[in-house]
Amino acid sequence: MFKSQKIRFTLSLAALFAAAALASPAMAQTKGDAAMGAKLYATNCASCHLASGAGGVKFASGSVSADLRAPGLEKTYRHSNKLLLRAILAAHDEDNERLDQPMPAWKGRITTAQAQDIIAYLHTLHS
Repeated sequence: MFKSQKIRFTLSLAALFAAAALASPAMAQTKGDAAMGAKLYATNCASCHLASGAGGVKFASGSVSADLRAPGLEKTYRHSNKLLLRAILAAHDEDNERLDQPMPAWKGRITTAQAQDIIAYLHTLHS
């Protein structure tokens, strides 16, 4: 009897963790190092998107920097780190349209691993 209760508890716990991962797929997919991402973000992104990630910086072109805080960013990018990676490296949005200038395509300036670190850090920012 005790053994079967333990097995049911273990299976229930496993199901709970699986459900939590499905409820937040962006967090489940995060491959990067958030601490390293914070440093990369401060160096490469904060001047336009602010240290908080709130964005709102207006440029001469009339464009405004995006708010990069979760959960808004995660919702916009359909909880997909792959889409966020494309936004950083190729400067294309969730619909594969070119992001407003002056957002650069970071491919060739940072590595894919560094972009994943930045994404891991972005998941820690909250609006």
